[in-house]
Amino acid sequence: MTLFMFLKSLHFVGMTLWIGGMCMLGVVMNAWRRAPDGAGLIALINAVQRWNQRVVLPAMILTWLTGIGMTLMGSWPPSASLLVKGLFVLMLSALHGMQSGALRRGLAQNRLAAPRLLNYACGFTVLALVVSVVLIVVRPF
Repeated sequence: MTLFMFLKSLHFVGMTLWIGGMCMLGVVMNAWRRAPDGAGLIALINAVQRWNQRVVLPAMILTWLTGIGMTLMGSWPPSASLLVKGLFVLMLSALHGMQSGALRRGLAQNRLAAPRLLNYACGFTVLALVVSVVLIVVRPF
């Protein structure tokens, strides 16, 4: 197996854990916000917070590092598709930071007071993933 294929495999694993974790955060945060008494969910939300810190964040870092590594190894000419994909990945990283911060603050206060934007986090995450993959596979521009 070549180094490039190894990085590509690591990139795929990291991306899968990162995107799956972001979707999980979105679903759990929406459930917590809608629960009449969120106290019953605190044990689950604590477990999700630990998973986010121990798995999802390192997966995001792995995805970034392997993606940059593959880009440097690929010797591709600069393309608008790659730049736009990078912007979507940057937005995903910022969204993950917003989710993580809101969850951490919510646990400290025993209630979730997250921005309304996070109601749509899971949908945006999936959309950004699809757009990113299409941009790299199809390279429309």
